[in-house]
Amino acid sequence: MRSIGPAVFNLRNRRSVVKSPVVCYFRTVTTFQRARSAEQRSERRRLILDTAEAMLDTMPVAAITLNELSRRVGLAKSNVLRYFESREAVLLELLDEQAREFLADIAAALPIEVDGEARPQVRAREVAVAITGAFRAHPMLCELLAAQSSVLEHNVSVEVASRFKRASLDRVGELATLLDRSLPELGSDRAAEGAWLTIIAAGELWTYSRPADAVIAAIEADPALAPARIPFAATLERSITVLLFGLLSETVELP
Repeated sequence: MRSIGPAVFNLRNRRSVVKSPVVCYFRTVTTFQRARSAEQRSERRRLILDTAEAMLDTMPVAAITLNELSRRVGLAKSNVLRYFESREAVLLELLDEQAREFLADIAAALPIEVDGEARPQVRAREVAVAITGAFRAHPMLCELLAAQSSVLEHNVSVEVASRFKRASLDRVGELATLLDRSLPELGSDRAAEGAWLTIIAAGELWTYSRPADAVIAAIEADPALAPARIPFAATLERSITVLLFGLLSETVELP
């Protein structure tokens, strides 16, 4: 839990506990004028990331600009660019932080040892429930994943892209390890495939489950259009379950 301005928020679960918009996200800049030491530079980077995270709590990725981020941080835009080369670079690093917390939640929700008495399909459903619950607890991660390939991976240097992709591969590998731990019948290759497809599904379903205002109005005006409104959590849990069943069917016989 980190501090933004005078208030302290649970940044992992704010959307579930804050029921009304938070007005102030400003934070006073530290007293030093120029970050000279490694510690001061780290503090400035942390301030920028915390401010971007607070902004994402009340607005979508598309609404976050470098100008507004700089204003809320209390630094000139040129100074913010000393620490992150672009808005996208800030959000990519924030995505990786959110992914780490997400994976910790899944690891805590799943049993450490496989229940040998439970059939693979039963364990697959448990895994789907755990992963879906972790995504629900991290809506900011879902928002960032939805924008990753189409927005966040643009306007960054090769160096930043490479660093993020290495980190992304590490996170996918961690999710694959958790899948392999709970469903050893999959094997490492299918567990990795399941991890990739799960992350892609979450990002796409997040976008699809949040239609434009005009689409929402059309659905509300015409009940026949109701099937076009996709519930995120239920659809994601179903998708992960079907995915895992499909992968398991390649290695074990399912009733």
